[in-house]
Amino acid sequence: MARGGEPMTRPNYVIHGAGAIGSIIGARLAEGGARVQLVARGAHLEALSEHGLTMTGLTEGTFDLPASRQAHDLDLDADTVVLLATKSGDTPATMAAHAEVYRDLPLVCCQNGVTNEIELAAGGFRVYGSTVLIGGAIETPGHVWHSAGHRLVIGRWPTGIDDVCQRLEADLANGGLDPRLHDEVRANKWGKLVRNLGNAFLALTDMSVQESTVDPENRWFSADVEEEAADVLEAAGIPYESMGRRSPREQIAHLRQEGTWERRDRGVPGTNSYPSTWQDLTAGRPTVEVDHFNGAIVRLGEQFGIPTPLNRILRDLCDAAAARGLGPGGHSAASLRAAAGAVGSPAASGATEDLDAVVEVED
Repeated sequence: MARGGEPMTRPNYVIHGAGAIGSIIGARLAEGGARVQLVARGAHLEALSEHGLTMTGLTEGTFDLPASRQAHDLDLDADTVVLLATKSGDTPATMAAHAEVYRDLPLVCCQNGVTNEIELAAGGFRVYGSTVLIGGAIETPGHVWHSAGHRLVIGRWPTGIDDVCQRLEADLANGGLDPRLHDEVRANKWGKLVRNLGNAFLALTDMSVQESTVDPENRWFSADVEEEAADVLEAAGIPYESMGRRSPREQIAHLRQEGTWERRDRGVPGTNSYPSTWQDLTAGRPTVEVDHFNGAIVRLGEQFGIPTPLNRILRDLCDAAAARGLGPGGHSAASLRAAAGAVGSPAASGATEDLDAVVEVED
């Protein structure tokens, strides 16, 4: 049953933020026969409007879907379900512009981090969380490559499952994706946040997901980053789940195993995939999402008196690289450890000055 006790009719999906991931979700929903409309911007929006959405990789085809820069121009009704797929930093402006039309609609946060759900719930919106385990990129405007993954985890925020979740699950499955309902989606999304802590590391070292576990030095660095998060979340009493078959602490121990591992292909065999932070630096975007990942751990660490030097340096260096228009790379696990020691040292004259020196050396 829908809100108010009325039977839920066929949902009218609006993908707000039809970049790479939003486009993949929208294309799959449309492939399964659902009504889908897109909110996008820039050259990608122009291409969508003129030529439709072209998908390659794990999703293929061309999809002629209504697209606009704002939802006010689309066909919204009582059966509309909004899937938010914007960057987390864009959510406040998005909601400020659409608060009236989105006020009573289900908002499914298909975004990384947990700040979107927390802030929207505090604002009185109908909030749902979705952990998206899908990879992709905009190859050229209007052309999206689906590189990896089919799974989405869905639930009411912070807990529960209802008819909106169930209908979205069915429609995603009809489109060939792998949706899973979860009555503790908050814990699942915190777990995904811990995985996303490595996005900044891969961006600053110009490393693909497939390469990231080959070298033991890189694995050990990732383990230390995740251990900072585990210490903080446990101190805060925040439940979180592993994204794999091991518990979070077991995964940290697993990454610290000695020896070189074989490259592990994920998604399209023989290809490399890169996290969104790497893509943002490559595109020269002036901001990245790391403050919603690593920054969330740093702030909790400050609140509970737990040092988080590695997460802090990853956040600060990524933010600095984006602000200066630097592309990926220029760092290694060793240089990041050294930078974390320098910036966090009591003898440092100031974090800003030290960080500037580190960025200059690595330019």
